[in-house]
Amino acid sequence: MIDSGPQSCPPFIRRDWFSVGNGQKLHLAQYGNPQGIPLLYLHGGPGAGCDISELAIFNAEQYWILLLDQRGAGQSLPLGDLTHNHLNGLICDIEAIRLNLGIERWCLVGGSFGATLGLIYSGLFPERVIAQVLWALFIPSKAGIDWLYGYDGAARLQPAAYRLFSGNSSMPVPLTELLDDYQQGLSSVDTVQRHYYARSWIQWELKLAGARLVLPRQLPETVLALADIELHFARHNYFNAMSVLQRVTPRVKARSVLLQGMQDAICPAALLQHFLAEQEHAITLITVNDGAHMLNSESLFLAVTAEIHAMWIWIHQREIP
Repeated sequence: MIDSGPQSCPPFIRRDWFSVGNGQKLHLAQYGNPQGIPLLYLHGGPGAGCDISELAIFNAEQYWILLLDQRGAGQSLPLGDLTHNHLNGLICDIEAIRLNLGIERWCLVGGSFGATLGLIYSGLFPERVIAQVLWALFIPSKAGIDWLYGYDGAARLQPAAYRLFSGNSSMPVPLTELLDDYQQGLSSVDTVQRHYYARSWIQWELKLAGARLVLPRQLPETVLALADIELHFARHNYFNAMSVLQRVTPRVKARSVLLQGMQDAICPAALLQHFLAEQEHAITLITVNDGAHMLNSESLFLAVTAEIHAMWIWIHQREIP
């Protein structure tokens, strides 16, 4: 068994806010070894922001770790912004950070929608990515959206939780109608109603992820922003991300490993397998039998950690700068 190295929190280097236009200031925190292999961590959501607990998957000596809060998320400003928040902006931001830091080539790591972003970026900029480890990749197709938020997908796995999510309706609610209802609730000037809808939105995904977390009645602003941004992307069909993903996946040149938990109730394995079966690609898919969606799933955490270490060995053996 390969030793994945020490798992203590990598040392903090510095943090910055990068202006990328339209009033957007992206928060970037740097950890690990400044002389190590540059690695960009892409969080999910969209809108979740980075958490330092996610540093546990890295070896502090191997990588120069870059934690980027995407537009409107985490400590990026303005928090919760929707006006300039779209797929093209997120991809352009990644490239802007690379150019700002003077990095020629780097590695990508990320899960869920962060994995989707990573795969798209590596297809659009194939010469800029050395290797990547992605997990629980979200397929932003109609089927992926219907599964997550519709009444005939994940709702069948958690019927009681879905009834709460869909407003305790006794009849199936069309997805468009449901998303419109959440849009009205989240944009309400009534603070109590806004927090109620945001809590309901986030609690549904936490239930599917198996996270035992009860949200407070008064939510932090970052959680409100997460609900706003997720709904914004869902209502806009992820800004044509599926079409882009289909177009650029065959262009990916980086060593790419996708990990998929077979117990993932948010991004089901069947959707990812079907997507890859329709593409020409050189991607390695590793299934984790008892793995779920988030890194709170121990088997997925261990598999991801091992693959990030294996990526370093692969690069080190080839002496790629």
